[in-house]
Amino acid sequence: MNETDQQLFSEYFQLEHEIQVNVKDGGNLSSLPSYQAFEKSIPVPFKIASEMKGLEQTMLRPLRQLGDVIEPLADYLKAQSRKIDLMMSYILQAEDETELQFVTKSYGGGGFTFSSSSPFEVDHWMICKLFFDEDAAAVFCHGRLVECQTLDNEQGYLNTVIFHHIREEDQEVVVRASLHQQSKQLLKKTQARSQN
Repeated sequence: MNETDQQLFSEYFQLEHEIQVNVKDGGNLSSLPSYQAFEKSIPVPFKIASEMKGLEQTMLRPLRQLGDVIEPLADYLKAQSRKIDLMMSYILQAEDETELQFVTKSYGGGGFTFSSSSPFEVDHWMICKLFFDEDAAAVFCHGRLVECQTLDNEQGYLNTVIFHHIREEDQEVVVRASLHQQSKQLLKKTQARSQN
């Protein structure tokens, strides 16, 4: 990975955490579709999922300012939101392609790493689907494979993908999911320390 790629990848915080991803080699960078063609190729469930996440954040923000008085209403709206999240998770599962499934080692706003049993071609563009089951969210994007390293145990490869075509709202979903997961990990560590 060259220095520019490293900067792009490291521009955002990377969280070591496993999530389900689909990755498909799109070929040489010269065959990469335009951003407009990419936007048209985004499956409808992914567009709906990211729009719903954005609406949820926007709608709950004003309620938080009203304080304890509005707590029962906020709880009710969170329950309704959770129902919608469950439905959205079910819909997004249909987009998960078994033959393209991999698991991340880390992810963040700049890209992700994943392991594979066979190598991927460096500098090829990738069609990527990231599934954030705990957040009932998913992201469809195009990435560029910038590194393919042999794992220490020589039982596979660690691949690094930088986001190339990703909508701003989808990048926010990735960042929010990584921060949410990081706070959960920190809470677990704090609870483990307090029990010792």
